[in-house]
Amino acid sequence: MDFLIPIFEEQLDFLRDEKGHVLVDTHGNISIGETPLSPVAILKLDESAYKQEYANWFENQWLSQQKDMLDSILPTHANAKRFADLCASLKNGQLIPLIGSGMSVPSGLSVWPLFLRTIRQHSSMSEGELNDLLARWDYEEAVERLAAAMPGRLFDERIEHDLRIDDSNMVAGAIRFLPELFDRLVLTTNLDDLLERLFELRKKKFSHVLSGQAISEYRRARGASERILLKLHGDCRSRNGRVLGKREYEEAYRVGSAIREELTTIYRTHSLLCLGCSLGPDRTVGLLAEVAELDPGIPKHYAFLQYPKSEDELLEREHFLTARDIFPIWYPDDHDESIQALLVGMIQYLGRL
Repeated sequence: MDFLIPIFEEQLDFLRDEKGHVLVDTHGNISIGETPLSPVAILKLDESAYKQEYANWFENQWLSQQKDMLDSILPTHANAKRFADLCASLKNGQLIPLIGSGMSVPSGLSVWPLFLRTIRQHSSMSEGELNDLLARWDYEEAVERLAAAMPGRLFDERIEHDLRIDDSNMVAGAIRFLPELFDRLVLTTNLDDLLERLFELRKKKFSHVLSGQAISEYRRARGASERILLKLHGDCRSRNGRVLGKREYEEAYRVGSAIREELTTIYRTHSLLCLGCSLGPDRTVGLLAEVAELDPGIPKHYAFLQYPKSEDELLEREHFLTARDIFPIWYPDDHDESIQALLVGMIQYLGRL
């Protein structure tokens, strides 16, 4: 499990001040002159010791922590049997992930509402106007007004610069476990290039990255050994095929459009696992509601979601989701840690840990 090595090495680092000088050496080591030596650098001098420490950390610390977290999540509400059904769908090859902006946050990116608030600072749109739209979940209208309140080239630049990953070392959080679970098709509503960076870093580069109307090529491109990423709403590096504002959404989700046709087919033939998705009254969820109503026999879909603040809110949220054939698996406040533990449990179910 070489992909866990960066996580292991993160645990070995010293506490430092703003100049990088060692403040606390929890292992009893010291700096030599002005040169602070990290535990990783020292440990790598002895390859045998490094391997032994890594094995001890993996077996006695990290893996047990994931199990403890998973064991605390599964007894909640209806989680246990939903998780079992989810794993069964994974094992038979029917499960595919739908990745939202929440999975990009540990890598330094923002969830969509916060991203729009950041862009607003470059526009003439008032903070109050944007907040009112976001409170009503009217993200499409918010983007339309933002785009109208600043030069188009500036709007495009902000999207590209704020959502582009320039360094693969930025990839962090539970998203790092996806390549161990999903070898063929990945869906995302994100415009960032985090997934491309991650899969390439793990020597599992996507054969095809299709965005916007190019998604119509999916069925022709797929093959037994093809790894495909469908970027439903476009790519931050190109305005072509981008789906952000109301008019773009109306075109993208109209009857007969490539996105609508491919998503409908996927909804009917696969189980989705929604990760980092808000799952509010948006177009993607709305289309799923239409498909669920027309076809009662579609596979179950799943989502990892934070447990609501009250029992009333839990009931309301669960009714909204299950009416759209999405069955939530609830986790506590530890967002990324909880999702990581659930993904690790899925990897263990496949016998890959």
